Amino acid sequence: MRWLMITRKLDPADNHVGFVMDWLRGLATRLGHLDVICQETAHPALPGNVRAFSMGKEAGAGQLEQAWRFTQHLRALTPEADGIFCHMIPRYVLFAAPWARMYRKPLFLWYTHRQISLELRIASALATRIMTASSASFPLKSSKISVMGHGIDASLFSPSHVENDPPAIVLVARLARIKRQEWLLRAASQVMARGDAKPFRVLLVGGPVEGEPEVRAELERLVRQLDPAPAVAFTGPLPQAQVADLIRGCAIAVNLSPPGLFDKAALETMLVGKPTLVVNADFLPVLGEAADLLYLPEGAGANAPVNPLADRLARLLALSPEERAALGMQLRERVLPAHSLDGLMDRMVTLMREAISHA
Repeated sequence: MRWLMITRKLDPADNHVGFVMDWLRGLATRLGHLDVICQETAHPALPGNVRAFSMGKEAGAGQLEQAWRFTQHLRALTPEADGIFCHMIPRYVLFAAPWARMYRKPLFLWYTHRQISLELRIASALATRIMTASSASFPLKSSKISVMGHGIDASLFSPSHVENDPPAIVLVARLARIKRQEWLLRAASQVMARGDAKPFRVLLVGGPVEGEPEVRAELERLVRQLDPAPAVAFTGPLPQAQVADLIRGCAIAVNLSPPGLFDKAALETMLVGKPTLVVNADFLPVLGEAADLLYLPEGAGANAPVNPLADRLARLLALSPEERAALGMQLRERVLPAHSLDGLMDRMVTLMREAISHA
C-alpha cells in the first residue's frame, strides 16, 4: 500500500509532536511507501520508503504561501496514493477532500480532543473514517468513528523498579488550567499537614500553553502561599526521552485531565510501571482492581476539607517501593495490548486496507 499522511511538524526533538516520528516509522514498516506533507520540518532522517514535503513554515512561509504549497503537494501526490491520512488538524481534511473525491481515495482523520469547531464538523462529514483514542476522545457523534487506543513506544517508556529518595510525585502535562496542577499542589500540602507521611517532593513536567503563559507564575505563587508548602520543581518542557527517564525515578504519577481528554501522558507513566492517579473514567479498563485506589471520580471534591486526592496520595506514599512497583507493573501489563505503538499501527493499517478494498 501507498499512503499520504498530513501532519503539522516533523521534529523528533519537539516535546509536543515528536512522537509523530514514531508513527511515521511504524507506518513505514507496514506500508510499501509513505509520503508525508507537513507544515514545517526539522529535516529528520527518514526511512527509505518515506518522502517528506513541507509547506515551508520552517523557512518563514506565511499562511497563503503554505496553502499554495499544500495544494501543489496534494495535486502531485494524491493520484499516486491509495489513501490520505490527516493527523489531528481538521483543516487538513478540508484541503484534501476535493482531491480525495476527485481520485476516489479514502480520507482518514485522527483526532483526540474535546474541542468542537465548525472545521471539525465539516471534516467529520467529509472524512471516510475517523480514528480516535477512546470512546470519549472524539467530541461528536458519528458512525465513522473507530476507537483505536493510543500508540506509545513501550521500549522508550520502559519500566524501572528504582525510586529516587525522597519519593517524587510527578504530573506530566502542559501548564494549563485544564490540567489542574493546582489540585495536586493543594493535595500535597494537605498530605504534609497530616504529619504521617515521609518527606516527598512534587515534579511538574511541562511548559506553558499558548494563551495561558501566566499559569506557571500562578502555581509558583500558590506554592509560596501554602502552609505547609510542598517541595516543588518545575522542569519546563522536556523531550520524550528525558520525560521517560524522569518518570522512571518517581514513585507516583498523577493525571488530572478531565473526561474528554484521554491523556496519553497517563498511559506513559503506567507503561513505566508507576501507580497513576486519574479522574477520567476512560482509564478504568486499564486500572482493573486498582481502581479503588487510583481513580477519583470527576467532581469528587478536590477542594473539600478532606481532600480525596490527598487521601489517595497518602495511601500510595505509605506503600513500600516494592508494593508500588508491583501495582505499577499490573498497570503496564494492561496498557500494553491496548495502547502500544505496534498495536495501534497494526490496527490503523488494517483499517487502511479495508478502506481501500471498499473504495
